[in-house]
Amino acid sequence: MKYILGVFVALFSFEVMSQTISASDLDAAARTSKGTSVMFKQQPAQPDYNQQRYEQEKQRYEEQMRTREEAYKKAEEERLKALRPVNLFGKALKIYATVNGEVITTKDMQERANIFVATTQIPITPQNKKMILERVFQGVVDEKIKIQEAHRNNVHISPKDLNEGIQNFAKSNGLTVDQLQQMLNQTQVNSIVFAEQIKSEMAWARLVQLKAMQTVRISQSDIKNAINLITRDKNKQKFMISEIVIAKKDGKHINMLVENLRQDPRFELYAMQFSQSPTSKNGGNLGWVSAEQLPEKLVNVLKNMKEGQISDPISLGTDYYILKLQKRYTPGVDTMPVPSEKEIARILENKKMEEIANKYLRDLKNKAVIDRKM
Repeated sequence: MKYILGVFVALFSFEVMSQTISASDLDAAARTSKGTSVMFKQQPAQPDYNQQRYEQEKQRYEEQMRTREEAYKKAEEERLKALRPVNLFGKALKIYATVNGEVITTKDMQERANIFVATTQIPITPQNKKMILERVFQGVVDEKIKIQEAHRNNVHISPKDLNEGIQNFAKSNGLTVDQLQQMLNQTQVNSIVFAEQIKSEMAWARLVQLKAMQTVRISQSDIKNAINLITRDKNKQKFMISEIVIAKKDGKHINMLVENLRQDPRFELYAMQFSQSPTSKNGGNLGWVSAEQLPEKLVNVLKNMKEGQISDPISLGTDYYILKLQKRYTPGVDTMPVPSEKEIARILENKKMEEIANKYLRDLKNKAVIDRKM
């Protein structure tokens, strides 16, 4: 046994001494060997499951982003296409109406319609064409009457004031003047006509301010009465609502208007453009009103509405009402914030100014000679 072991050791020692091989050489040789030894065979790299999942999620997210971007781009192209000017009167130039002898042509109407689309982003469609044309016509009539009255009272807007007015208009719409000009160019709006419209509104605002200067006074008693009313109303059910009011004689397309309102969330914008109520200046916003302050017919409709819902046309007296329920206040459940004295004073002052402006324009329109040709 010892002999056999000695022979084995001797043989092993001879092989090692006959050729010096380092451990690294042995390892390299074994790994490049075509043998079948499991010990030295190169094992394939195992995939990292978390990395693989990350790559899949990343690819899926990027694909979703591409799809959304393409959909947005397509929707934006469709929107801009819808806002392109619609030829309303053909090529012939005709007299559309006269206001106190001053002519309104079909070209005037076309240009004002282009401005309406550009500034409201409400496209002219076969469904709303007549409704928008009526709104544009009333706007042109008001514009003529306002500028005529301003001239009679020597109220003029300087070029500097007009530039500031255009800058303010752009800023209030989240645009620079250059972006506004680009928008006007895209919708083929005549810049001079647009400026005249701004000028008319500025002259009217200045005229109303001069007329109201001697009459608009908000006393401490007015503020106190308003606070008492708000405090007393805390125990009553109230609704925060917006309204659009259309005279029945002008309400041929009232159902189309409701249909548009339910597809387009910009109720306040439509109220400013179409409502014949004094609240149109505030986007139709009536604020919080108690059930006692509203006709029973309107209250019955509001009680069955959900917040954010828009009513069907409601026939009341000589008008149609369209209501949007913003919020509902229930005593003992909800809390009602009370405005500060400064906020109340501003609200009361604005309300009086609006009342004066609306009555002033209404009286002028009643005296005006408006001859509609088309």
